[in-house]
Order: sequence, then C-alpha cells, then structure tokens
Amino acid sequence: MIKERVENRTTVILNATPLQRVIMTRKNGLIGLAFLCVTIPLMLVAQPAEKKALVGVWEVKISAGSRPPQPLLSIAIFGGDGSFTTTGNTKFSLTGLADERGPGYGRWAQTGDREFKLTFYAVLLKDGEVNGYLQVHSTLILSESGNEFTTRDCKVDFMDADRKVLDSDNDQVKGTRLETP
Repeated sequence: MIKERVENRTTVILNATPLQRVIMTRKNGLIGLAFLCVTIPLMLVAQPAEKKALVGVWEVKISAGSRPPQPLLSIAIFGGDGSFTTTGNTKFSLTGLADERGPGYGRWAQTGDREFKLTFYAVLLKDGEVNGYLQVHSTLILSESGNEFTTRDCKVDFMDADRKVLDSDNDQVKGTRLETP
C-alpha cells in the first residue's frame, strides 16, 4: 500500500504541469519553513538555562547589623516562579520581642541584568509563641559567574503582632550557589 502511494505521488508529480510543480515546491518550502519556525523556539526553550539566573538553592551568610552571633547561616531557595523560601539560624535575641524566628517566605523579581529585588517575611517567636514579624526588603546583585550574590540596601524590620516597626537593621548578605541535580 505504501509503495502504491509513493508510486502514485511520483506519477502525480511527473504528470504535473510546470506551474503545478512550482506551486508544490513552494508549498513544500513553506511547510518546511513553518516547521523550522516552530522547532527552533522549542529547542531554545528546551536548552538548560545558564547559571546566571537566581533560580536554585543557595548557602547564605548574613552579617546582621550589630546582632551576634556572626554570621547567621541559612539556606535559601529561589523558585522559577518567583517564590522564595529560607530557613537557618533561628535563635537570636531581640529583647522583649523574640528569641527565635520561623522560616522565611516571599517573592523575588529580576529588575536588571544581574539585579533582583527580594521581599520576604517570617514570624518572630517568644517562648515558642508567635509574637511579631520580620520583614526583609533587599536588592541582590548576582556575580558575573552567576554563582554568588551580595546585597545592597538590605533592610530588616522587626515588627510587633500589629506590624508596628519596633526596630530595624541594615544587613550585609552573601550567597553561594549550591550544586543541585
């Protein structure tokens, strides 16, 4: 059956007028061009992203204003959908307000070639009970290699349960990309 189709198609092409041959050749060319227009973008999307993106898992070291111990260590995850999660050193002393913080959750967005804005929140705990909030606004600058970042304008607000700012810090943060599969 396949052999018959090939022979019939060959017979049709051989019996075609010169105009019909040109039309069929152009039609085949347009089909090929359309195929390339669909395939090339799909191939580009399918290629692995360069490591100059912020997406991934990071080791983070925080020099937290005047608060000991230095540095605070944490792990941060920047999701491809703009989500952000962090956890790490949770014990600290903020007299009267908190002795511990919960994990941080927030969002990030790219604002320049290697510049990103990040905002995240965490609960502050006093004797195991939620007693306030931590709010962080920061600008991250990704290194040329894409495997490290530092912060600029990293402002940390410590708030009571009514979100009234009681204290603030300006922190210095350094991140190093961790290898993941």
